[in-house]
Amino acid sequence: MPETNRFKKRRASGTHNSVDGFVPRRTQQLPGPQYYRPASTLSGAPRRPIANHRRPIDAESQIAKEPVGPVSSIGNFDQEEIDVFDDQLAAPPNRSRQRGRKRGDKEKKKPGRIRRWWKNRSRKFKVFFILGIIALVLGGLLGYRLYNFLNSVFGRGIGNSSSAALNDNVRPEDLNTEGDGRLNVLLLGRGGAENEAPDLTDTLLIASIDLQNKSTALLSIPRDTYVDEGSDNYKINGVFSRAKEQALYNDKDLAAAEDEGIKATIAAIRNVTGVPIHKYALTDYKAFRDVVNALGGVDVTVPETIYDGFTGWRFQAGPQTMNGDKALQYARTRHGSARGDFDRTENQRRLLVGMRKKATSAGIVANPVRLNSLANAVQKNIRTDLSLDEARAVFDKTKDMLDNNIKSLDLAKDGEALMTTGQAAGQSIVRPVLGLTDNTEIRAFARTNMIDPFLRKEAPTIAVYNGSEREGVATFVGDVMTGYGYKVLEKESAKESQTKTMIIKVNKDADKSFTERFLTVRFGTVIGTNLPGNVLPLESKITTTAPASNSTTASKPRPDYIIILGSDWTSKSGPTW
Repeated sequence: MPETNRFKKRRASGTHNSVDGFVPRRTQQLPGPQYYRPASTLSGAPRRPIANHRRPIDAESQIAKEPVGPVSSIGNFDQEEIDVFDDQLAAPPNRSRQRGRKRGDKEKKKPGRIRRWWKNRSRKFKVFFILGIIALVLGGLLGYRLYNFLNSVFGRGIGNSSSAALNDNVRPEDLNTEGDGRLNVLLLGRGGAENEAPDLTDTLLIASIDLQNKSTALLSIPRDTYVDEGSDNYKINGVFSRAKEQALYNDKDLAAAEDEGIKATIAAIRNVTGVPIHKYALTDYKAFRDVVNALGGVDVTVPETIYDGFTGWRFQAGPQTMNGDKALQYARTRHGSARGDFDRTENQRRLLVGMRKKATSAGIVANPVRLNSLANAVQKNIRTDLSLDEARAVFDKTKDMLDNNIKSLDLAKDGEALMTTGQAAGQSIVRPVLGLTDNTEIRAFARTNMIDPFLRKEAPTIAVYNGSEREGVATFVGDVMTGYGYKVLEKESAKESQTKTMIIKVNKDADKSFTERFLTVRFGTVIGTNLPGNVLPLESKITTTAPASNSTTASKPRPDYIIILGSDWTSKSGPTW
């Protein structure tokens, strides 16, 4: 720009000094906000942050801020009144700069620590991390599902005796009778809601498990077995239904009514077989079918072709895998078999062995999908008084059991039948061969095949003498003791009558604590060591003295214990005799 066109800079004149040649300097400095003043001029109150725009009115500071000099005017009271609450007239505060500043702060904000950590992970890590979270969620859902299943199925006690055989260290005082060293579980199968007779227990099977020697005996009771209960149904499969209906009539709820039905059935089964029942498991057709399907089928070898003309069911001979429906038909068919209901019970035992083998296989135990299917199958249709810990102990101790150690017992074996068919009160029934209610042989058969493992290990020998002067007492007691597993060397009448029942320990070196526990409980007396001289008959087959160590000739055997039945002995009956 030419020099002639430029503005001339004014020079300061007098007392009016100029900042830039145009604007004169102020003679007095404008008052600034309180928080910009020096600290010496502030009040004693704590300083407020700059960001806080709303401040309480301080009268003294306001007076200090007022300019010195006269006030020309205070306000114009003649102007038109304005409604400050009118939305159209009241202008909103200008906060655009403030919002813009906040928005800019958010845009400039750095990502958080977790976001930076996730951003720095590799794609492979992120995939496995997400899959792990999904697996944890599914595992939690499965665990919750199994928890509900376990609570609804296990531990449904009815006040029945617990089995001491499940203890790690079984003591003699834990057992009350011969057979308590085993775990005897009664399996009950009823028709359920899909059957015309939902509460008839057509399946009655005792699974007697020897946890000490890892063996099992399976004994089925025919559903038409005669029982005398004074009702219009004399068959054992109706005991559960009758007891349940009676309990419901007495205003008990459904669960309590079913408890009464189970108790009555256990008592009836024990009266027939003569063995203790420690636990039970109740199921129905639907649960059986669903469990087989959840296992992926059951492998069964059918010994001969079966055609049931009544239902139209057909089963080819040979090995095969049955699904739930086919397995249920095989467990129910009886019209196409030569022995009818006896063959049906054998089919049921064959299926049970196959299901146990499939359930303990690695493909089921290690498969969470299969386990969940099993939980769904049995949650609402199976109940047992086995606790979860007891069920786990049974599984752990029997999962390696060999199939050869599972014995199926037949009560109607050809040439050795203990039961037969007949008629009673106009009904077709199954009864003992000895008589309508004589279960002596059945009890002996069941006890012989379910010997207490602790009694078997001690192998006690006894001799029984009748001092009561009642005929046949020694024979009866001796036969019962033989069935339980005692080796009876002699059962005869005593030389003279005895007034008191006694148990004498002859072999004082024998350490047979379980045997002594069983004997004292059964006969209700303590064991002594002094044998009266008028007990052994003149022609006794035993001796009470130990054989000489250098003797080479055969001598009479010496029993471990001698049982003397005195005149105080009363005739015994019931399931333990």
